Amino acid sequence: MSNAQADMIIVGAGLSGLLTAWRCLDVNPDLKIMIIEAADKIAGDHTWSFNLTDVDESLRAWIKPFIAYQWDSYDVKFPKRERTLDITYCTGNSETLRACVQPHIESGRLKVKLKTRVKELKADYVILDNGQKLQATCVLDARGFEPNENVFLGYQKFVGRTIRTKTPHGLKRPIIMDAKVAQLGGYRFVYCLPFTAHEVLVEDTYYTDGPELSENEVTARIDDYINAKGWGDHELVRQEKGVLPITLAIDFKSGHGKSGHQENDGRIGIRGGFYNAVTGYSFPEAVKLADEICDEMEIFNDRELSFLAEFIPQYREGHYDEETFLRLLNRMLFRSCAPEERYKVLQRFYGLPRDLIERFYAGTLSKSDKARILIGKPPVPVTKALYNFSEKAFIKRERARRESDT
Repeated sequence: MSNAQADMIIVGAGLSGLLTAWRCLDVNPDLKIMIIEAADKIAGDHTWSFNLTDVDESLRAWIKPFIAYQWDSYDVKFPKRERTLDITYCTGNSETLRACVQPHIESGRLKVKLKTRVKELKADYVILDNGQKLQATCVLDARGFEPNENVFLGYQKFVGRTIRTKTPHGLKRPIIMDAKVAQLGGYRFVYCLPFTAHEVLVEDTYYTDGPELSENEVTARIDDYINAKGWGDHELVRQEKGVLPITLAIDFKSGHGKSGHQENDGRIGIRGGFYNAVTGYSFPEAVKLADEICDEMEIFNDRELSFLAEFIPQYREGHYDEETFLRLLNRMLFRSCAPEERYKVLQRFYGLPRDLIERFYAGTLSKSDKARILIGKPPVPVTKALYNFSEKAFIKRERARRESDT
């Protein structure tokens, strides 16, 4: 295309947009990508964590530069269960993500436009707020989460504070869930990542029905937790916050996941629904999709790039189909439990075998794994569990409720 500014344009320089650019540029030396970001820097100011087993073994060497910290095990804590899981846990951050793509920026193969908003996005061009039109063979939309009337959600909300303690904090490994804290109207836990002997991320996370986040209130809870741990004498290094979607149901009949109702459906990352429906973890799905896109582009030409507009919606449908069981678990958590009792679902789950827990996070549960999760003494009322079992019936009730509320 003679007027093209790049082979590919990616709108949004967050996790998925940058991972996709990084992977495609690493694999294909002839490719040129432009990434457009509304903020004043790429990658934001975030932390992303994952089990190493969430990522296919063939891709672990590639993602190694992204990993800032790695631990051999982690703890979970509940009122009636504490456990150390020997599962390798990894964390990367905005700084390491920026470093991964910096060589491609310096080579000129990745061009970055900052503080630039897109007002119109099509399959092969974008129009900026200033009216400028930028063309490419393929345009991907990685601008972050956007609500959809055909997706029914709960929310995971968090505020995290990285602190530097005056004396050693004493944590030997991450605590990915400390649910011994007060539940306060929804499943709540505190998450701790010990980066060094003196530096630790303390994050207060809770699952509730609505997306509202009171940052000051949650920050006060973090301070109480820090003081209770004896870490009161500390320096604040940084603070982050987020609201992540937790998917309860998807109405496929209304076309979500198909490209027919949108002129461009090259949505990736959280905007495209690529995250773990239960945990909200997005890094493993972003890595997987970036690699799948590269596979489609193995022999680079215009046809391969334009084909992504068809491939991504098809891939999304497969992802949603794979997560049918996870959406069922979310309906059990959000709609079958009293808010203050939701922790019992996770307390029971973390009593299951370690390899099953690994497969759960990796999205590779077998039929017997799913049966193992559901059978036995249920942590939710049976009648409520059965009431929320059917995704189709759940959607019908939710639509009726929405109509009655308007």
